[in-house]
Amino acid sequence: MIRRTTALAALTLALATGCARATPEPATTPAPSASPTASPVVAGPPWYDDVAPATAATTVGPKGSACTLSMTFSVPAKWKAKAVKGGADFTLGPAVAVCEIDAKPAGNIGFLRVWRITGATPLNPQDTVDRYLAEFDGPKEQQYRRTKAGPLDAFEATWTEDGERKRAMLVSTLYGKLMITLGGLDTEEFEAMLPAYQLVKASANLPA
Repeated sequence: MIRRTTALAALTLALATGCARATPEPATTPAPSASPTASPVVAGPPWYDDVAPATAATTVGPKGSACTLSMTFSVPAKWKAKAVKGGADFTLGPAVAVCEIDAKPAGNIGFLRVWRITGATPLNPQDTVDRYLAEFDGPKEQQYRRTKAGPLDAFEATWTEDGERKRAMLVSTLYGKLMITLGGLDTEEFEAMLPAYQLVKASANLPA
């Protein structure tokens, strides 16, 4: 189970990776879930569709930005993006960390992270997300849906881990799939950072 020792140390990428199982085990079959189809707007948990996007300040993804990616998106003021060096060392299931956007300078304790999906990716995007979740101990209340990230096809998941709400979005680009995750110190921090996640989702696009 992912445990938090201090407010900051618990949210470093190294610890997030370290909280995955030390010895990989075969992924178990996830519990059946509702069919991941497009859904009407949902206010409040688990999807928080009523949360408006934050105001854009910085673009992540283009050449010359902090992280060069196969997609671009905006983040709010003071959120600090940096490329993850040695990303192969920070792998959870099929996901390899490539970019980390820290909310701490903006006054929140949490991260948006971008992961590159590697290997023989299943045609069903839920399989990809579930293989990522299988690296953690005890994700619960999983829900899935197909959605859009800007004009791009996307697949979204929400779940709880140790009672705290988490979010992931798998996005199809011309050069494979990227996954964007949001996690915070606790559910209060998660909700405070949701406008940034909604901004990423609304502003996502292919590089010009």
